[in-house]
Amino acid sequence: MSDMRYSPPQEIRSAVWLMLNVISLGVIQLRERLGLTLSNLSRFLAQAEPALRRCLYLCAAELGALPAPVHVSTGSSPPRSRPAKPHIARASQPAFRLFETRAQHPDAKPPRPTFKTGPRIRFLDADDVPDIHEYDKLPSDILPAKRLVRRLMALDYAMDHRDLYIEKIRRSLGEARQLIAKTGKRLFRHGPLTRLQCETAQLIEAETHAVQPHFNSS
Repeated sequence: MSDMRYSPPQEIRSAVWLMLNVISLGVIQLRERLGLTLSNLSRFLAQAEPALRRCLYLCAAELGALPAPVHVSTGSSPPRSRPAKPHIARASQPAFRLFETRAQHPDAKPPRPTFKTGPRIRFLDADDVPDIHEYDKLPSDILPAKRLVRRLMALDYAMDHRDLYIEKIRRSLGEARQLIAKTGKRLFRHGPLTRLQCETAQLIEAETHAVQPHFNSS
């Protein structure tokens, strides 16, 4: 790994190819049935998002690390025009979370307010108004569903623009930090992925963490 390249065995190449096709098919099916399968959308994203991150990481590792962009101070010389950098996502397009690093100061910001959804009931012949916080939140509620749909849009965008995400990973491979965290033991043990797909995801997960130390050891 001294040249910051990685040569995957054919088994890993096939596993990555298979997983990318599984994710692509899952996104298409969910978009076609959106509104009827919101209860399953969260379970699909919980597996598809980390699986895609690991596939993109292995693709980037195979292509090799790229130097990070260097900002050179020109001093008194007139600034030169630079080509615009490709943007991974527009302002209106949800961005796919590429790295799984933890925040340095998790308590620096206050927690986001939570909203309880439920029927707004008012009895005209009574003084008491029912407390809506007594109603449980469901995946089909408006507010949670909006976040899930945006995550699905980000996943779909990342699948269509994999080259941009892979390039970003390649420029981050040499950093002395862990880009991909270890998943929970039960994440790829059962559905919505099939047993064979779960085994493929487990293989990709193990390979990612076998390769990652060679790139972030500097």
